[in-house]
Amino acid sequence: MQTYAYFPGCSLETSAKEYDTSTRAVFDKLGIGLTEVPDWSCCGSSQAHKVDRDMAAAIAGRNLVLASEIGDIVAPCASCFMSLKEAAVELEHDSGIRDMLKENGLEYLPGSVRVISTVEAAHNALEKGMFEGKVTKPLKNLKVASYYGCLLVRPPKIAQFDDVENPMSMDRLMEAAGATPVKWSHKTECCGNAYIMVDKDMTLNLVRNILNAAVSAGADVVAAACPLCHMNLVMRQPYMMQKYGLKSEIPIVYFSQLLGTALNADEQDLGIDGEVMRLINKRRQEANEVKEVG
Repeated sequence: MQTYAYFPGCSLETSAKEYDTSTRAVFDKLGIGLTEVPDWSCCGSSQAHKVDRDMAAAIAGRNLVLASEIGDIVAPCASCFMSLKEAAVELEHDSGIRDMLKENGLEYLPGSVRVISTVEAAHNALEKGMFEGKVTKPLKNLKVASYYGCLLVRPPKIAQFDDVENPMSMDRLMEAAGATPVKWSHKTECCGNAYIMVDKDMTLNLVRNILNAAVSAGADVVAAACPLCHMNLVMRQPYMMQKYGLKSEIPIVYFSQLLGTALNADEQDLGIDGEVMRLINKRRQEANEVKEVG
């Protein structure tokens, strides 16, 4: 069995538990092992690098050393992914940061571990044919806006995954799950989560533009792959309907929740909202009715 080192990060143990449990459920269905990094610690995202870049790389590097005993490391949170990815790049070329780790009893060997996101790991599984015969409850007729945000594929020299302007990996995963990915303009636009305390209006305008673009594209749901983006897109909607010209509310789900639904994973593990499940079942029924008429 293929096994990854799994780095849940802080958010997946608190505000994004459903992302954690649905990710574990999906990889279990695919026959891929996830071994949690022992004694993992906060990766330092997203503020540590603003205080001390070397220390930030060392904090994330500690987790890479621990993960290297298991295998390549998978990080669901896009912010954690980028923090670990940046640290891996810096550790490859900066012996000073490696020495900092060594002083604390940790030795990083260049090339010993690769950092990938859960989207990339799932897409790799798709390309290997690991979804074949396992999508038993396809998301028929469900229109999905795949939202990558600003950290999964950028900066390209660090992320080294998918197309920086028009990524398609999550869209292909949604297709494999039986859904219909929509073409839309804001799949890699920043949601402004990190700036909500600095410039509220700017952040809310960014969120409004993203959600309005998804609605205009005809999406039923937006699929996210970052707990910070997810929270930002969910929490602001009621207020934005009143103050910021949001066309209509739209459900925000983790891409892993949709994959898990199609793979017939336990609904309790998926943590998917009842209203979203009713929408999924409604779209399935509509697809079946069209098929019967045809």
